[in-house]
Amino acid sequence: MDSENAETAGQVCTPAGETAEVGGQCGQNKRRQADGMVKKRKPIRPSTSRADIYVTRERRRFSSHMRRARKLLLERNYPSITIHGLGAAIQHAISLANAVKASLGGQVTMEVSTDTVTLFDDLIPQNDTDDISTQMRQNSAIHIQMALLPTVRSQIFSKPR
Repeated sequence: MDSENAETAGQVCTPAGETAEVGGQCGQNKRRQADGMVKKRKPIRPSTSRADIYVTRERRRFSSHMRRARKLLLERNYPSITIHGLGAAIQHAISLANAVKASLGGQVTMEVSTDTVTLFDDLIPQNDTDDISTQMRQNSAIHIQMALLPTVRSQIFSKPR
């Protein structure tokens, strides 16, 4: 952030990168203050399969996500499932993956990857003369791929039904 932009954001940056503080640190990406409403768009999801579970912050859906994960692995013969969490839902995604692992007696493998996702917000001005603008922001994401251990998988699916 250059010193012109820093001054408008309520801070002054010195040439050495130090901050004469009014709010924040030099070089931070501050969200632009809007004179109006910020409407957050839904995140863009890549193409999904039935084995993808998207976790939100809603705790009431935890048990349904748990049943679905177990059903996909044990009954539907999916080789793996992927649990996705974005932002504040990362903790819920981790909790779900650990709960699924515990309910299956630890007989699953987990591969965890993290990512940074670009999200877009629409800035809707209060007065009608200004145009709607768009701002970008970054958010953390987690993807947890779970699969039954090969020995467990062969025991479950080799039995005649």
